[in-house]
Amino acid sequence: MSPAGRSYLDMKYDSSYPLGLAWAGTVDVRSAYSWDPDTLVRLPAGAVPGVEAPLWTETLDTPAQLDVMLLPRLPALAELGWSPGSSHDWGRFRQRLAEEGPRWEAAGYAYERRPEVPWPVGR
Repeated sequence: MSPAGRSYLDMKYDSSYPLGLAWAGTVDVRSAYSWDPDTLVRLPAGAVPGVEAPLWTETLDTPAQLDVMLLPRLPALAELGWSPGSSHDWGRFRQRLAEEGPRWEAAGYAYERRPEVPWPVGR
């Protein structure tokens, strides 16, 4: 399942973001995390086998641009796919996500420091 307005990682983070497209709206980190695949369509709970996070790259020119379109939204969508909906908690998730920033930096990945995530200060 990959609704464009929730899981397409080539969508802009917000309307003023310089990268990406906006034909399906914008996808910030919280909206990527805060949807329930089981309630998107009229199917019984558990009938959706998973989620996907497409990222079309026709507007991206560098590996760093690819990184910032993936990170930090990809972990949000991954958690939707591998954990039960009853365990999803935006407050706890955003704290865990913030802890990944230094790891991504150490690994050489660029990422978008979105304001809805409490990233460590001084980085």
